Amino acid sequence: LSAVILGVALAAAVACADDEAGAPSDTPGATDQYAEEVQLTDSDSGASVKLMKGGELVISLESNPSTGFAWVIAEQAPTALELQGDPEYLPPAGATPAVGAAGTEVFTFKATAAGTAELTLEYRREFEPDVPAEKTFSVTVEIK
Repeated sequence: LSAVILGVALAAAVACADDEAGAPSDTPGATDQYAEEVQLTDSDSGASVKLMKGGELVISLESNPSTGFAWVIAEQAPTALELQGDPEYLPPAGATPAVGAAGTEVFTFKATAAGTAELTLEYRREFEPDVPAEKTFSVTVEIK
């Protein structure tokens, strides 16, 4: 009887451990697992995420180019993160977007080397280089 109880207890412990390791999280990169793709938005600024080498980091930020503002990479992008083409602007959802309404600017980066990368994006007007950024977005990316 004690062998049966021990077997059931051991099976339950293994099942619980499996559930915790694969449990989804609302916080990007909150588990010890490294992801193939991490998607972030404005509200994730300041986050630390974990990404596999060769994986993609997708950052979607509210943007309104009709005001002259656009998101740009502050200084130089970390060498471990390679921008995949130009950022893509997506107009607001809906059948007929209002003129001047904000949409989303999407940056896609590929993790090219292991290590830790600090990435900062700034929302600014390119024709006003001496004016501080209107907003900033930053993320720390641990790449394995």
